[in-house]
Amino acid sequence: MAGEIRHTAHIPEWKVKDVEELIEKISKSRVVGVVGVREIPASNLQQMRGSLRGNVEIRMVRNTIARRALEASAPEIRPLADFIEDQTALIFSNDNAFKLNSLLEKGKQPMPIKAGSRAPKDIVVEAGETTFSPGPMVGKLQAAGIPAAIKGGKVVINQRITLAKEGEIVPAKTADILKTMEIFPRNVGLELRAAFEGGLIFKSKDLSINVDSKIAELCNASATALSFAVEIGYTTPVTIGPMLQKAQTKARALVLEAAIPVPSMMEFILAKAAANAKAIDNIARGETAPAAAAPAAKEEKEEKKDEGDTAAGLGALFG
Repeated sequence: MAGEIRHTAHIPEWKVKDVEELIEKISKSRVVGVVGVREIPASNLQQMRGSLRGNVEIRMVRNTIARRALEASAPEIRPLADFIEDQTALIFSNDNAFKLNSLLEKGKQPMPIKAGSRAPKDIVVEAGETTFSPGPMVGKLQAAGIPAAIKGGKVVINQRITLAKEGEIVPAKTADILKTMEIFPRNVGLELRAAFEGGLIFKSKDLSINVDSKIAELCNASATALSFAVEIGYTTPVTIGPMLQKAQTKARALVLEAAIPVPSMMEFILAKAAANAKAIDNIARGETAPAAAAPAAKEEKEEKKDEGDTAAGLGALFG
């Protein structure tokens, strides 16, 4: 993936060296990503880097240097330079891009929202008691639009209220009171804008998937596909067992219904005949007879159980 950097007199030697080191790093990494680092305090960033050490390497360089390194690398990775803007860092990992994105999401930390920022989601204050002592705090809460009062010697919020809807600008009073109440609406961390792996560039939205949900969907689809394949008689190594089971159940039901003298079914046939004879005798005596086909009911129950087992069959393959 490494490209060639042209040395020119007006480019400082340290910049040339940084670009060359990045090109080499890019060429040796399974995944190369562009992350946003705006509004991350230096102490938090250092903590994030420490928690990711061993899986991820973060390189904080000037945007121009990062862009030059990417543009001098292999052609398929060059479009990654389009995601370099604002406060940016390059990130390198030998995990796949989806796992990398998951790691970065888990590493985000709740932070206070700043005045003038847009609410990342609806900011809601729930009703109930607070930890504040009665006094000036009631006035501050009310000034921020929160219906507060003193009840039983405690500061209480009378009703649930939305202070800002998603996308709205947060006023200074709202930002201050949220910080005082220790309500942190933002999760701040490394924002993966895009990542390169295996010749492909993945945007952030492409990497945000719910793994558990996808596995559940696959299990459900597999079970449905198995049931359908068994129903239409589509033979595969997976469906042949349930198909033979279903055929056996139907054959036994047919033998019982037609009273075909199959040795393994004679017990059920005779039991059905006895039940039918008893029912006829009851009718002849003028008595009300219960349903006579008890063995048939048992066969039907077994058939339904087999079909239920068939429907759940492939789901078991997923553990």
